[in-house]
Amino acid sequence: MSLVLLLAVAALQWGWSQQTYTVSGIVTLEDGTPVPGVEVLSGNANVPSVFTNSDGSYELEFPAGGDGVVAPFNDSNPINGVSSFDLVLIWKHIAGITLLDSPYKIIAADVDHSNTLNPADTSVLRSVILGLLPNFPNNTSWRFVDANYAFPNPGNPFEATFPEFLNVNAISSDITGVDFIAVKVGDVNATSTTGAFLNSSIRGNVYFDQDETCTHTPGDTPLTNWKVVATGNNGTFYGNTQANGDYLIFLTPGTYDVSIVQENSLWAPCTASVPNIVAALQTATTVDFAEQAVENCAAMEVELSTWFLRRCFANSYMVNYCNQGTETAADASVEVTLDPYFINVGSTLPWASVNGNAYTFNVGDVEPGECGYFYIHFEVDCNAELGQTHCTSAHVYPDSSCVEPNALWSGADLLVSGECVGDDVVFTITNTGDDMTEPVEYVVIEDIMIQLTESLQLPAGGSETVTRTANGATWRLETEEAAYHPYETFASATVEGCPDGFNPMSYGFFNLFPMPDEAPFEDIDCQDNIGSYDPNDKTGFPLGVGEQRFIELGQPLDYLIRFQNTGTDTAFNILVIDSLPQTVDPASIHILGSSHPMSFVLGDRGVARFYFNSIMLPDSNVNEALSHGFVKFSIAQKPGLPLGTTIENKAEIYFDFNEAIVTNRTLHTLGEDFLMEVSAAQTLVKGLEMEVFPNPTQAIANFRFKGHDLKEGQLTLFDQYGQSVRQMAFVGNACQLDGSGLASGVYFFKVEDAGMGIASGKLIVK
Repeated sequence: MSLVLLLAVAALQWGWSQQTYTVSGIVTLEDGTPVPGVEVLSGNANVPSVFTNSDGSYELEFPAGGDGVVAPFNDSNPINGVSSFDLVLIWKHIAGITLLDSPYKIIAADVDHSNTLNPADTSVLRSVILGLLPNFPNNTSWRFVDANYAFPNPGNPFEATFPEFLNVNAISSDITGVDFIAVKVGDVNATSTTGAFLNSSIRGNVYFDQDETCTHTPGDTPLTNWKVVATGNNGTFYGNTQANGDYLIFLTPGTYDVSIVQENSLWAPCTASVPNIVAALQTATTVDFAEQAVENCAAMEVELSTWFLRRCFANSYMVNYCNQGTETAADASVEVTLDPYFINVGSTLPWASVNGNAYTFNVGDVEPGECGYFYIHFEVDCNAELGQTHCTSAHVYPDSSCVEPNALWSGADLLVSGECVGDDVVFTITNTGDDMTEPVEYVVIEDIMIQLTESLQLPAGGSETVTRTANGATWRLETEEAAYHPYETFASATVEGCPDGFNPMSYGFFNLFPMPDEAPFEDIDCQDNIGSYDPNDKTGFPLGVGEQRFIELGQPLDYLIRFQNTGTDTAFNILVIDSLPQTVDPASIHILGSSHPMSFVLGDRGVARFYFNSIMLPDSNVNEALSHGFVKFSIAQKPGLPLGTTIENKAEIYFDFNEAIVTNRTLHTLGEDFLMEVSAAQTLVKGLEMEVFPNPTQAIANFRFKGHDLKEGQLTLFDQYGQSVRQMAFVGNACQLDGSGLASGVYFFKVEDAGMGIASGKLIVK
């Protein structure tokens, strides 16, 4: 028997292990940043692949004498770090304007893998950014270059073939330093995220299971813009269905529970959540969801949206309607009531009837999941005051529901109206439903000051009137609704611009608070008319109170993102990206409208992308009126947020190949009791009398008190946002406030003595 055979038999008999050697190295970006989570292949069937660690390192264990090919591999989310700014940089390199300054950036720019840079690369990259292509050619999202390789010509790395792997043959010792430089295809400005590769995916289809078989059959129809959530140890990832009902979620490898988010109570899934879905590396796991009708019922929704309102100019409202129900809405119609200052009205859909400012539009039968829209064009009358608020409302029919309301609801339904009557502001609270079985509270607010808190309990058809003297302020009455109301938690009305011939008008308070339009079949949109404006911005409604923009816990937010082409040529494609903050729930996002047709994609850990493909937006020099666009959506707070939590948000707007325009950052703070408490008499201590003169004032205001001796007086003046602008201490029964330098407008004051509030009110500065 040969020595080799004897050694082999002995190895089997005594359990000797075969000699092995390691091949090790590190994978980094060009700047040395480690790249974890990259699969490193061995090229040997007996040597399993490994993943790079958090520091980018890896080790492959080869048998003695073994052969292989060491090659990193990763096909993650193709648009990771890729934007229109990369398009600009690649185009400038091709045009010879500004050359890319490293061979790795040039390799990243070769998105079509042709070993040359030309306009075809920009075309492919734009198609991937806009979602027209699912991935780069060869499905190559990353390339890896031997870090020890020296480019003969760094200005043209394709002049010679650069190594993207390492051959190992008859290995007889450990090999170290097998390092690679990771190159993200398309990302030439180094903004890709390397900490968690999204190199797996879960995809599927959401459909209306009309024959109730829980399997997809030819008669089933796709459901659009339904949200799907994958939750696992690696985090929560989101996706939404497109027009064909398909969704796609890129995520890191792991095990996930995949669930469908219900649009309303008319639907029920065959399976609401599919647990323990394994998303393996470089694989696409399929999870479909079949939705069935709980009730055969239409559920119409309507939304209003606009860019802005400008006096003496042409303006437009977009009216968007959808049927989120399970049955066709027959002979649907939308009634739109325009602000009285809107004149010269026209529309893209002819109205069926008009009664004063109320226009009715017939939209016909609306199938389940079907949406439609039309525009109303008008001018804002030049007689409107600059900064005045204009409100438009919409109501879609049918508005009835076949879902039984909570049995604990009394059936009471409160409606609040308000108007200027002579020298008064008059609010009327009417119960349009059944008898109220218990009282509710209502509050009267003057600008941002609470003037009155009372309770009421009305019978069916009963009403109560609340009157306040007009003084130029913006007045709001808000009342709770009856408990367990099927749609609404409050009812309110706001009255702006009731003059007294003495005080100036106080504008800008209308949108600090939410609109009373919680029912899905109605919507109210109120906008201040404007003069100058930022053409690319973001606004969150309600605006919130004070410098910190306080809103209540649980208050949903509506975001309006506006853009304008102020360039020198037509914008062919526009992409708006909103990386949603951690304080909101991405699964609750609801599209309210857009100026032009667009597609919406929710992905990653909560990134909303709005694609305006082929928008052909003219530049403002050619057609100012048509150079504007917008998208509007609503989103809910995450449950359980503590008081004091801030919600900040911004968006990025990409015009074709240009660098992103970043909007302003919106702010909201979660709070309670953030309104200024003020009694109608303005004094809070029994027997105290107060005089403030002159009021209005141009500079100096005198404060005199009777019936109370102030030992440690403190006077604080606030602007309309609740920010302190003047503060002074005094002793005695009088003080003098110098308002020099203050802008004209309405201010609020509070007087304290030894920390106890004794008086408050309003000061007008001319």
